[in-house]
Amino acid sequence: MLQYLSHQIGQPRKLVVFLHGYNGSIADHQYAIDWLLKKVDNAVVITPQAPEICDKNPEKFQWFGMIKYDPDRRRSLGETSIADILAIYNAPREIIDDRAAKINQFIDAMQDKFHIDDEQTYLIGFSQGAMLTIYTALTRTHQIGAAFALSGLVAGTELLQHRIQSRPPLYMYHGKNDMKVQYKTLPFSLQWLQEHQIEVTARTYDGLDHRMLEDELTDIATRINAAA
Repeated sequence: MLQYLSHQIGQPRKLVVFLHGYNGSIADHQYAIDWLLKKVDNAVVITPQAPEICDKNPEKFQWFGMIKYDPDRRRSLGETSIADILAIYNAPREIIDDRAAKINQFIDAMQDKFHIDDEQTYLIGFSQGAMLTIYTALTRTHQIGAAFALSGLVAGTELLQHRIQSRPPLYMYHGKNDMKVQYKTLPFSLQWLQEHQIEVTARTYDGLDHRMLEDELTDIATRINAAA
């Protein structure tokens, strides 16, 4: 099973799973977890570590590698077309599919451990973790309460379109200055999700590059707290 850290707030009636990004770790995102812990009520917040050493940094982790598919980092260049960016993120679709299956197994184990059902389970991810959040939520057998994708896009679409099993409410957050997972891909993600009957809401931020804001975590916590 994936290694993880957990934090409990009050009497946990909700399960929140947070997925970190590429070339990252649990520790890198602790500031965002701290924001979330201050705001979410009666929940257990779980942060699993990605299972692979990062292909660009042996001290960090990844859910799936990128150098093999994009050695020149074309996905982060302003002149790279949206179509080419999406093709890059479609290339590792089988690995993404496998990782999503493992994350869903992890969620099952955490639900059993804390006696929490799918309706009270929430998935949050940043960057590559956001891509896995979307893929995992849509391919899960039973629908979770909601999924929240920060600075991400819909990846592995060629396979995902055949794997959709549930359609939870999905929220996407993206900074307009983001060049790592380029902001210009957001309209495609929204259109793709809507075409596949996914209820999606987007919030965008002027001047924000590839990072998280406390406002995003506040909005997420507010939505989780408000759920029955």
